[in-house]
Amino acid sequence: PGAQSDALEDAEGRVLSERVPAEDALRADDRGETRRWFSDSRAPIRNATGQVIGLAGISRDVSGRVKTEEALRTSERRFREQSRVLNSILSGMGEGTVVSDRDGQFLLFNRRAEQILGIGPRRVSAQTLAEVYGIYTQDQQALVSVAQNPLIRATTHDERIETEIFIRNEAVAGANVSVTATPLKEEDGTLIGSIALLRDVTHQRQLEQQLLQSRKMEAIGKLAGSVAHDFNNLLSVILSYSGILLSEVGPLDPIRSDLEAIRKASERAADLTRQLLAFSRRQLLAPRVIDLNKVVAESEKMLRRLLGDDVALTSRYAPGLPFVKVDPGQIEQVVMNLAVNARDAMPRGGRLTIETRHVVVDPEADQNPEIVAGRYVLLTVTDTGCGMDAATLGQMFEPFFTTKAPGKGTGLGLSTVFGIVKQSGGHVSASSVLGQGTSFKVYLPCTDESLSVVEEIEVPATLNGSETILLVEDQGDVRRAAQHILERHGYEVIEARNAGEALLSCERHPGTIHLLLTDVVMPQMDGHELAERLRLVRPDLCVLYMSGYTENAILERGILGHGKHLIQKPFTPEMLARRVREALDLAIRRASLRPA
Repeated sequence: PGAQSDALEDAEGRVLSERVPAEDALRADDRGETRRWFSDSRAPIRNATGQVIGLAGISRDVSGRVKTEEALRTSERRFREQSRVLNSILSGMGEGTVVSDRDGQFLLFNRRAEQILGIGPRRVSAQTLAEVYGIYTQDQQALVSVAQNPLIRATTHDERIETEIFIRNEAVAGANVSVTATPLKEEDGTLIGSIALLRDVTHQRQLEQQLLQSRKMEAIGKLAGSVAHDFNNLLSVILSYSGILLSEVGPLDPIRSDLEAIRKASERAADLTRQLLAFSRRQLLAPRVIDLNKVVAESEKMLRRLLGDDVALTSRYAPGLPFVKVDPGQIEQVVMNLAVNARDAMPRGGRLTIETRHVVVDPEADQNPEIVAGRYVLLTVTDTGCGMDAATLGQMFEPFFTTKAPGKGTGLGLSTVFGIVKQSGGHVSASSVLGQGTSFKVYLPCTDESLSVVEEIEVPATLNGSETILLVEDQGDVRRAAQHILERHGYEVIEARNAGEALLSCERHPGTIHLLLTDVVMPQMDGHELAERLRLVRPDLCVLYMSGYTENAILERGILGHGKHLIQKPFTPEMLARRVREALDLAIRRASLRPA
């Protein structure tokens, strides 16, 4: 046609005038039913002297190539349009999405995948993918091999992969990622790549780890509580009889040193069982409403002696704190244990800071599922010591776990803190940086109750008496030891093995029963219920409870309540005699104050 003919003539004219070849002049031939495309090349023909005497031309039918190129351009336009749509879809997905070709190179990935994997728009080959992107095995120790990399394994192995990997590289400090990778195939089944869906499950794994740790601690606590309960009964017997024997031998008696060694060893064992009971949350507490600032401030003098001159103590108490309902003696133990732990972490001295403040835990904002939403008084104890690594932090509250040298610690200090705080309805956690120090946070729930009024207990003038005591204890050795101690101090003792015998003895005894000394946990009927039954017929009956731990329904939280008398097992003869005399004297004083 005209335009193309003119172009051809122009090309031939340039060849003749410029005397240089003209190649690949594309033209269409529409003379047939189907348009055909030709590629024309022209070159000058020269004689022996170099003069152009004509033209030589070659025409090639390139219709197939032109159609292919046109189809390719159409395909590329369609692909770009589809890619824009796909990218739009991927950008809106909450999961990370990665599309790889059969060589393992990333073709497409959305913004979420970039965040999870810590990748940018770079491309890497399958051979270096694991190293560049820091994909680790589940134990986080070794890089995943290329063959096992789930992002490319679905491409090369024709299988759907569901697994979990650990990402650690320059952009991601460490993340657990769930991967579901599916092969992509042509219609004929040829593998062309894979598509992988990624979910960051780091927080989920952390919660699972916290749950497992909580269950582990609960199991250890139950075991520790059961062991401590049995030991307390045994130690009560040992301490009672060793005390009785010591009171009967003179200071120069050759067996006195042996008896003192028995008593000291028993007292050390009693300390261990008390710590185990605190950890297992089975000790009896005497909670009352207190001002935490006042209780902690009163402990400062003792803390300064405990820490030594090379540790500076700083306290910051927030004014106007809400009250908390806890056992003040146990909270003092928490502060002391944390201070001892801090002192040991600062062998060359340092600074210990104690702070209090009022906080509100928001269930939506807080990520720790163990802290119940609500208002708390937060006690923070921070040191500038050697700090702890992640592994130590994960085990620090477990009983008998210690980083100290053998013989330097029992490993029960922090486990005791854990148990006391948990039994008080609170929560304790810690954060630490190696070489910089550790911070413990103790959350104690606030209460709207008024401050408790503490009734002063006078020091008894004597430990002896002549009153009648109903002794109820299901452990025979403990019962006989307690009876022996009380009778040595002048009391008349009526013994009973259980609540049934106690009720029968109370009914048959014609005179006054001044004191009920009963174990808390007994079969059939616990000590609290027994006391209530006896007071129906003897309303002036004074009650002193004994216990190694509590687990019955009435005392399921390990709390007897304010105003009730308790002696904790194991006890020495002097401890038992003193607590009995204090309870009786207090009852006498209360009776004298009643109107006639």
